[in-house]
Amino acid sequence: MKKINVVPYIISIHPKEGGMTEVPFNVRESIITLLFMPSLKLNAVELLKQNDLAEKISKSEGEILLEEAEYDRVRNAVSSFEGFAKEHVEFVKRVLEAETVKVEEAKN
Repeated sequence: MKKINVVPYIISIHPKEGGMTEVPFNVRESIITLLFMPSLKLNAVELLKQNDLAEKISKSEGEILLEEAEYDRVRNAVSSFEGFAKEHVEFVKRVLEAETVKVEEAKN
């Protein structure tokens, strides 16, 4: 399984009024948005799988554990996107460098 940190992190932006301000970058919503990019050309079955995964991600707090197939879909969506900027480096690292964790079945 793969573990992704979905806690927002702070980025600096330059508003139209000038200066600089800090805002939280919503990792969870960014992953969900990328899962539905038109460039992925999802068919009906893939769309429903992406939606199930998006719902799982939207309910996560802190970190999310993904099965390999789920992680592959997230990684593919992130890797397929073109147009990232400097403030996305942390986001991309969290996804593409997600920690592999071993999950053991609980014994009664």
